[in-house]
Amino acid sequence: MSFFSAYYSNDFDDKLFVKEIIKKWNQGDNEFKIYTSGTTGKPKEITLTRKVLKWSAISTQNKLNLPRHKIMCCLSVQRTGGFMQLIRALIWQCEIQFFKPSNNPLGTIQQHDFTTISLTPAQFKSSLIKSPKQLNKFKHILIGGAPLNNSSSLTSKLDHPQIWLTYGMTETASHIAMQNLSNNEAVLYPLPGVKISQNETLQIHIPELNIQLQTNDIGDFREDGFVILGRSDNVINSGGIKIHPHQIEVVIESVFQMMNLKKQFYVSKENHPEYGEVPILIIEGKPDFNQKPFIKALTPLLPKYHAPKKIYFTPKILKTDTGKVIREAY
Repeated sequence: MSFFSAYYSNDFDDKLFVKEIIKKWNQGDNEFKIYTSGTTGKPKEITLTRKVLKWSAISTQNKLNLPRHKIMCCLSVQRTGGFMQLIRALIWQCEIQFFKPSNNPLGTIQQHDFTTISLTPAQFKSSLIKSPKQLNKFKHILIGGAPLNNSSSLTSKLDHPQIWLTYGMTETASHIAMQNLSNNEAVLYPLPGVKISQNETLQIHIPELNIQLQTNDIGDFREDGFVILGRSDNVINSGGIKIHPHQIEVVIESVFQMMNLKKQFYVSKENHPEYGEVPILIIEGKPDFNQKPFIKALTPLLPKYHAPKKIYFTPKILKTDTGKVIREAY
């Protein structure tokens, strides 16, 4: 029989916070406070009830369908991704080990018997390059917090884990929809008891928890699931055509890969006297590549009017601690 136990790496510096949450959980507290990621501004404090946390952890457990878990936590425990791993370990009655969050969390681990890990897309990509053998030992890898571009070309490099793209938010205590990338699922499927609709932006309804949320995300419904096109506040309205930056970014990343260029970037918008707004491309670093072949290769792959009108270079692209780009308009 499994029992909850927590372990910590030597450099993990949130031990007191974890111990306080464990104490509160064991004494039966009904409310827990954590913070949003701060994608669109200052992180907000959110109160989550014990009922919501239990629902989320049990829903994930049913989806993963593993008889035994051993969790590796390398996300901030004061944000949803790391916090929910602690809650899952408490509810699943399993072992969990906490590591200081980093871009390459598996870099210092030679051997391990962890079964489950949650990663941001940036952590997943870095681990795939630097620590593929360690990454391949997991049974389940949950990816969330930001979009994962060109997922099929990434997940095909691993043959053992089940790799899940997740969608959710702090208010729902982590994900409310999951997509099995290892099984080539093309859409996110809502967890049982979750109803998704769209009124300009996605609405989430969980009747059992009395949760009704209007998100800032725009979805595209397909089959029995949906895909996320992007946030409504990031949509570029160019001459009446609504352009979603994420759709352009997927194509840009594939062109960069084809040209063997490793670039951090994002698509934003700039005011235009004729079209209102136009898409632009922001690239981290210096203009150290020939941009003409890049634009020539990119433009035919995009719908009309979707190609970035300008390219700007910036010393550093700002991101939240979950890896989401903090987009700046120009």
